[in-house]
Amino acid sequence: MFSFEHLPFFDNHTHNIQTQNHVLEPLDLVLAFIHGYGDIPDAQGHKMEGSRGKQWCSPQYAQHVRNTGAAKTLIHLLSQKFGCEPTLEAVAAERNKRSSVDMFGYASELYKEANVLAEMVDSGVPWGDDSLNCFPARILRLFQMDPKFDELFAKCGGFEELKDAFDAEVRHALAQGFAGVKCHVFERLTQHPHKVDDARAASLYAAAKAGDAIALEDVYLAIFAHALILTQELNFPIHIHTGCTGNPGNGLIGNCDPYTIVPFLQDDRFYRANIVFLHANYPDIEHAALLTHSFPNVWIDLSWTLPWTSLSFSRSIEEALGICPHDKLMFGTGQHHHPEMVWMASKIAKSSLEYVLEKAVNTNLLSKPQALETAEQLLYKNAVRLYKL
Repeated sequence: MFSFEHLPFFDNHTHNIQTQNHVLEPLDLVLAFIHGYGDIPDAQGHKMEGSRGKQWCSPQYAQHVRNTGAAKTLIHLLSQKFGCEPTLEAVAAERNKRSSVDMFGYASELYKEANVLAEMVDSGVPWGDDSLNCFPARILRLFQMDPKFDELFAKCGGFEELKDAFDAEVRHALAQGFAGVKCHVFERLTQHPHKVDDARAASLYAAAKAGDAIALEDVYLAIFAHALILTQELNFPIHIHTGCTGNPGNGLIGNCDPYTIVPFLQDDRFYRANIVFLHANYPDIEHAALLTHSFPNVWIDLSWTLPWTSLSFSRSIEEALGICPHDKLMFGTGQHHHPEMVWMASKIAKSSLEYVLEKAVNTNLLSKPQALETAEQLLYKNAVRLYKL
């Protein structure tokens, strides 16, 4: 019934990718699809640390990597594109024929096929850095709050100095062209987010400087509250990492549910703050979706869920669309290393949308025009509106 292949795809979350000419070992093409602790060390202490490229890993770990659903999906899709056997070795060989000669041209071909409209880049490099030329598409950028907080906290002698310095950095970033701010408020805290006013943050500053971890968390929360004020004054979104992207290793995964931030959302001072919950709180997507339903200033994006959970992504769409207003949901990738990620994400998103929306039409829950409108909103129109493209 539906074919959304021709529609644009906006990637709401990506990191830098490799577009210099190079040759990959087969396993390197799919290593990124396992996050987490990585391999078990061998007798000599060698250990594969997640998706860090060409390092030693055991045959057992290599087998696990090959058998993730996302790896299998990528192999399948690339084998279709290249007309080769659906094996990792075959698709890697065909890929290397292209990437070793004209990697940027190969990446550009993938982006064109995926009809990538633009990408929101999460990178700590300065504005205009040459490394950002890796993208064969229009880019928007997120200003990283957490590294800047750490840098300024080390320099500033008091809270007011810190707040003023942070304020100036955000204003400067937006004047340069940054489109939003990104933070990891949930993962930095051993406690749930709570409101800390400036006076309390000032009173705790010396203790935070002396190494009191809880005091430092409260100073951070006061700056986070200030960031929420700035989003309203300067009209930019703040992207907040939620849920799991495959690595619960810091022990704080239980803190990453956006339900814990509701006290901020209920506060009149922050009611017009523009908030995007990254990764839609995977695997508890309906929690984030309910907050988009309850609060007019909250959006969610399904990055990392797409393309890592390729075989169940249609279910994630259904979980979100059940309660989330269709004009407040976006797609993204969490892409890093390889341009194949956004290419496969576009394909997964479109085929999953076709499946979900055809089912809704067939069960008389949506009309065909409504289903098409929803597909366009999720794939690109919501992002176009949010970022005023």
